[in-house]
Amino acid sequence: MEYQSSKEIFVGKIRKYLNNFGITSAHENFNNQTLEKFYMLYNELTEWNKKINITAITDENGFIKKHIIDSAFLLKILDKKIKTIMDIGSGAGFPGVVLNIMYPALNVVSIESVYKKCNFQKNISRKLNLSNFNCINMNIFSFNFDDNLDAITTRAAFNANELINLIEKLDFKKNIDLYLFLSNLKEAEEIGHFKYRTKFIQLDRILFYKTEYSFRLIAKYTAAPK
Repeated sequence: MEYQSSKEIFVGKIRKYLNNFGITSAHENFNNQTLEKFYMLYNELTEWNKKINITAITDENGFIKKHIIDSAFLLKILDKKIKTIMDIGSGAGFPGVVLNIMYPALNVVSIESVYKKCNFQKNISRKLNLSNFNCINMNIFSFNFDDNLDAITTRAAFNANELINLIEKLDFKKNIDLYLFLSNLKEAEEIGHFKYRTKFIQLDRILFYKTEYSFRLIAKYTAAPK
């Protein structure tokens, strides 16, 4: 039996899940050099987590399934015309860092209010040579939006009311797409049907997916300032 290093086993698991969920065919085929960056990300995160609490998920399988693969599902619904996307409250970089590893041409702006988590994102983006990734340590409501932003995503643990409040307060200047990781269809409909004072919001499409942990969905909305 041929010996496999821990890195090869790790990369093999990721490739297996990507293929099983059809994520590679939705965007591009990912070579080993790309997938090995996730191994570097995992090792760096576990080292940092020994000193400062960045994530509760540190076991290898949980990290692959709950962080990498769950984040990667966004590629199945993400419009390829998007050039710049903002990730709000990405913690240790999910989905922002994952997106940029798998889609290096995409400009990713990560807004993270917790300094230690943003600092980790800056560190790992340098180590992985993610030249189109930028983490900004600030509250999202202090961010000065410009015309370069095409889309916003968040995988943070917001409920529907919190997301509605977030959308209402975001001061984007042009039409953009919103990609929200949600727990159920009711939340998606609540967010789409709410009467916003400052925005026009329309539910465009929903990607449903099932992992071994739970049913999940990503809802895509079109959003425009009034």
